[in-house]
Amino acid sequence: MRGMLVFLPLLVLLSACTRTDRAQPVGSQDEQIELEVLSPDSGGEMVLIPGGQFIMGDSSDRPDETPHEVLVGSFYMDKHAVTQELFEKVMGTNPSKLKRAENPVERTQWIDAARFCNKCSELDGLTPCYDPATWKCDFAAGGYRLPTEAEWECACRAGSQTKYFFGDSERDLTAYAWLKPHSRGRTQPVGTKRPNRWGLYDMHGNVWQWCNDYYSESYYEESPRENPRGPATGEQRVLRGGAWSSTADKCRAAYRFKEFPVFSDACFGADSYGFRRVRGAGVSPPTAKPSPQVVVSEPPPGHQEKPAVEPPPEPVAQGKIAASRLKGTIVFVSDRGGDLDIWTMHANARILKQLTRDTHRDADPRFSPDGKRIMYTSLREGFPEIWAMNRDGSQPQRIAEGSQAQWSPDGQSIVFIRDDQTHMRDLGTGNERRITPEAWQRCGVPTWSPDGKQFAVASRHSGDIGIFLLAADGSSHRQLETEEPSCTPQWSPDGQRIIFQTVKGHIHQFYADMESEEQVTFGADIQHDPRYSPDGSMMVFCRAPTLEGPWQLCITDLESDDLDFVQITSEGSNRLPDWDALEE
Repeated sequence: MRGMLVFLPLLVLLSACTRTDRAQPVGSQDEQIELEVLSPDSGGEMVLIPGGQFIMGDSSDRPDETPHEVLVGSFYMDKHAVTQELFEKVMGTNPSKLKRAENPVERTQWIDAARFCNKCSELDGLTPCYDPATWKCDFAAGGYRLPTEAEWECACRAGSQTKYFFGDSERDLTAYAWLKPHSRGRTQPVGTKRPNRWGLYDMHGNVWQWCNDYYSESYYEESPRENPRGPATGEQRVLRGGAWSSTADKCRAAYRFKEFPVFSDACFGADSYGFRRVRGAGVSPPTAKPSPQVVVSEPPPGHQEKPAVEPPPEPVAQGKIAASRLKGTIVFVSDRGGDLDIWTMHANARILKQLTRDTHRDADPRFSPDGKRIMYTSLREGFPEIWAMNRDGSQPQRIAEGSQAQWSPDGQSIVFIRDDQTHMRDLGTGNERRITPEAWQRCGVPTWSPDGKQFAVASRHSGDIGIFLLAADGSSHRQLETEEPSCTPQWSPDGQRIIFQTVKGHIHQFYADMESEEQVTFGADIQHDPRYSPDGSMMVFCRAPTLEGPWQLCITDLESDDLDFVQITSEGSNRLPDWDALEE
């Protein structure tokens, strides 16, 4: 560390602890520092991190890592990333892909981590830090929260100023971190690598760790010196530390990653996102000047800030499906214009149009039953809202908080996701009701049966992700007996089939009358987001060589013996299609 650490006296009331003691010297990292250990009633162990000043950032060529001096107060931090055992003990669920009690919990969203912190605060008789209405953090509350970026980097460095807390050698990193290619392709039990000299394990690798801060590339240039807490607003939150799937560069102490608080892959999630708690120690450096506020402007509905993108012409669809059969309009999400926006095109890959051009990222477009309106999800300050617009993109209108909305067969209501639960909303009255049992968690991608009598929704409340059918009146529900964990259910127009994607990255079709299942896409790449054609004879879906993309839209003939398919996009990355019979 450049400069001298300022060690402050501790005057802390530890009402939520069963014991406090002195940690025994841990591991071997040239020099071990004995720090206080706190054992909360809610579980886990927390180490007292001494406040002080350090140089945050790195002199790399990354514009978001500008080195600058920071002073932070003392705080307690979890010795390990929150384990699956602890998460399940507190929350009653375990969202992780690889379920092992001693491994870090993963597939968590920022919201999950904030809820966990609040629940631990309640269990320990402390004041929760997060307001569930806004998810703003009250730093003066006595409960648990996520670390600020500055706190996380201070704790990781443990007095060092090198690339990693032990030095600069990537060769030595495997002694301290689970990372690619040494992680065996998955998370590993916490605490099995060497700690830093403050006794913190897995600060490099294993799982990315959520921080409280919003992300801004330029924030370091205007950050206050004392206790910086990140921009006042934003869309994405910061993750730190790298993961089992990361390269050595991304495990650096200064490396900054970002993700939406409620990320888009509601079905399978990212099995590399975890977190650890912090709690203030009751001492701070001198009062800091107010943090500058980075405000994300909110354009009025329909306001278009970005210039129109002149799309490159898509090639006419080529393949074994006759062009004469490719009728109707497909709406989809694409980054070809720079951001994630809503586009439409003819099913034969002609007449490409961009519908949204504002500063927000848009997803999940769905045609109304009459084809005149499009419902979609818009990320505002990182949180999803449901919007609707005319078919040509005009008159956008906010409908509700939530995401992944689907129209009812009569177009009078929608079913959607909010706070991991499935809700129904009457568009005329605005009345809402939850339709999934309260115990269900991590629901996603709901859809209405064509006769309006059932909902299909994906949920992981019973362990692996699965598809559940619920009676519209709430009288009953059952799980589809699919061959693999599955998600994104969609009914065929006649209501006799359900198409969905599996955890292995293929698309299957389930026949309701025979309770049978068939695989309808193949190959070593990944296939997601299937939707039936208006007559049910074909489907549109997206495929990519890896989860990182680029994704391209394809159409498969479900009635052909060979399941013939044709690719209809080639520019950018294109996902989340829907298909309507009307043509432009």
